[in-house]
Amino acid sequence: MNKENGIGTKGILIILAVAAGFCACFWLGRLSLQEEYRRERELNITLARSDLQGLGEIKETIYVTGHRNPDTDTVACAIAYADLLNKLGYDAVPVVQGPISKETAWLLEQAGVPIPEIMTDAAGKMMVLVDHSEVLHSAEGIQDARIISIIDHHGTGDITARDAMIYDARPIGAAATIVWLRYRNYGVDYDKKIATLLLGAILSDTSNRKSDATTEADLEAIQSLSRFAGITDPNGFYQEMTKAKYDYSGFSDEEIYLGDSKQYEGGSLKYSIGCVSAYDEEAAKDLCQRMKQIMPEIQKKTGMDMTIAQISIFHDDISITYLVPGNEIADEVIRTAYEKEAEFDGTAYIIEPGFSRKKLVAALNDVLESYPKE
Repeated sequence: MNKENGIGTKGILIILAVAAGFCACFWLGRLSLQEEYRRERELNITLARSDLQGLGEIKETIYVTGHRNPDTDTVACAIAYADLLNKLGYDAVPVVQGPISKETAWLLEQAGVPIPEIMTDAAGKMMVLVDHSEVLHSAEGIQDARIISIIDHHGTGDITARDAMIYDARPIGAAATIVWLRYRNYGVDYDKKIATLLLGAILSDTSNRKSDATTEADLEAIQSLSRFAGITDPNGFYQEMTKAKYDYSGFSDEEIYLGDSKQYEGGSLKYSIGCVSAYDEEAAKDLCQRMKQIMPEIQKKTGMDMTIAQISIFHDDISITYLVPGNEIADEVIRTAYEKEAEFDGTAYIIEPGFSRKKLVAALNDVLESYPKE
């Protein structure tokens, strides 16, 4: 090639050499960044697991349990967190504090996971508590147990620990989302069964992402877990799970109320809230009447100062909460808390859009704390 007409062979070779050098530097740079990312990831996992080191050596069995009257979130969390601990080298067993609901039974069947055994006494045992942090909600004998972890998405309760403890409480839609985050932070993989359980629990506790407590973490968890579980239609999965939730056949009215009932303290009063789900307005109003009839007896048996039934319709674009007071005190507190939002139909205070029990407790306690102490 004539030098006057081009750069010549030598020039071309020089350009190719320079280009090759740039390419080599580029790929070496990418490899270096990938290696840096890998090391950073390993460091993050090591740092996350350092809280386990703080617990010291644990050789005995760890029991993982949710709250009394277990719902889907609390059961799924107990099973999944026990699985996480087992994969980290501990001997962990999930347990429950009572019979499970039909919704939970449906989810466990879909995941292919057996129902955990019922624990009757936690005294003297090594315990991890999920989805609760209050004595009133926990296992019998919990004050005499060694609690090493609490994983919760509610407010701080009254359970304390004598020794070092991991406390992970976050204001998000489901405790199952926290468990999912801990799998990720600890660098531990979960299988299809666990993914199905956690997905169902988050969908249940966030009312298919419609609950006012739902966060970005819950939404991201649903997307990720759906892929791992092989569930391409989370909405359809939730609807099938919900059908089981609305099926109260074979249950007495008292069992329906107690099936998802929790006890609380506000001001100088103790009270319980029983959460019940309904598919439509007709079913909701029927349940309101039935709960109204049996709550006085439940209040007498449990020693509460007041009882409340929270009947909710949460599906598709429907979001309604019915609050049924069990006595005059409950009526006064609900009326004061929701004076502007609620419509009273003679049995229940009806509020749209609906809300979670967590939000209800906060509103009731604001009223109760303003009452004069006895």
